[in-house]
Amino acid sequence: AEARAIAAQVAAAIAGGTRPQDIAILFRINVQSAPLEAALTDSGVSFQLRGGPRFFEQQEVRQALMMLKGAVVGATREPLFKTVSDVLRSLGWTQDAPEVRGAVRDRWESLNALMGLAEASARGTSLKSFVDDLFERVASQHEPTMAAVTLATLHSAKGLEWDTVFLVGLSDGYLPITYAKTERAVEEERRLLYVGITRARRRLHLSWSSGASGRGPERRASRFLAGLE
Repeated sequence: AEARAIAAQVAAAIAGGTRPQDIAILFRINVQSAPLEAALTDSGVSFQLRGGPRFFEQQEVRQALMMLKGAVVGATREPLFKTVSDVLRSLGWTQDAPEVRGAVRDRWESLNALMGLAEASARGTSLKSFVDDLFERVASQHEPTMAAVTLATLHSAKGLEWDTVFLVGLSDGYLPITYAKTERAVEEERRLLYVGITRARRRLHLSWSSGASGRGPERRASRFLAGLE
């Protein structure tokens, strides 16, 4: 229920004009992402899991880079947009996003990000210059911004910021985590909550649930919430 409610809020925010890449959902441990991924998928919201495969390591992206590099050899005077779109279309990219979710949509999102870089290039940019820039990005791991909501653990969110942040699963056992037994360990968990709170530039949502689909003991709200003002 918590995941579905968050997915509904995220979908409404995007429908209201918020960019997906300006939204993040943060949690304490990786296993908490599963119901969120399912709920976002059901709501038609694209997402990326931080800590997953890097953009330039994805098979479809590597394949597109090699084909674009090969296209430089026989490049014509066609506009960059058309040349890049022709290459990406040969790999299954279409102008409109597929309605299906899962791997097909993920592949489209990756190829569409490359198309977005071509569209953002200065007028008159040659294919060779564009491809050279792509490989410089590969070397520096300067990845394009994906039009997708970010899912991330509190640890992996350090140093990043989003306009809207959802902090989920704020119950004892998750935050603080069950194995935080000493005072020092509990204080480290409190600092993690602070990290999550300060990732939000404009809007912050905090949530927790009393149970997990009727399984296990009833949970209590995180003790840390009482100290927030």
